[in-house]
Amino acid sequence: MSGCCCCLPKGRNVVSRLVLLIIAICWFAVPSFAAGEQLPQPANLPVEVTAQNLELQQQQRQAVFTGEVVAKQGGMTLYCDKLTVFSLPDEDQIERMEALGNVRVVQLDRTATADRAIYHQQAGTLVLIGNAKVHQGQNLVTGDEITIYLQEDRSVVKSNQTGRVRAILYPEKKKAQQ
Repeated sequence: MSGCCCCLPKGRNVVSRLVLLIIAICWFAVPSFAAGEQLPQPANLPVEVTAQNLELQQQQRQAVFTGEVVAKQGGMTLYCDKLTVFSLPDEDQIERMEALGNVRVVQLDRTATADRAIYHQQAGTLVLIGNAKVHQGQNLVTGDEITIYLQEDRSVVKSNQTGRVRAILYPEKKKAQQ
């Protein structure tokens, strides 16, 4: 099966019904990096996922999108080589979602990149793994792993034993007085 998951027939396995839901949850999960900035809540906006292939693995309760994956909702876009959605056994809930290869999440002036990203629904965390970077405007934070605790509005940036965390922060320019 290939193409957009929005074209899946209704009544499919729990995994196929929840694919769009988990992608939507993941988009809501990325916090604003600017203090006080309010983003539009895309709760009622459609999610469009395109990929070269989609494989539903009912026994493993997985949906796997591969090949130039692009998932969009509102002003947020996820790009990756492979996106796997895992659902909990015997429940209509998503356990986690994993994006692999050339992961890039773009929203407004924010861009997050990594080799891999994992969203854990129950824990409310988004983990960027391997060459993790978050840009907002000119500001940049890098590390080997960046964990965003979505419900706590905090992040932890880690480096491996030989590396170091790096942050480049530019002061805000004051608006010109009129």
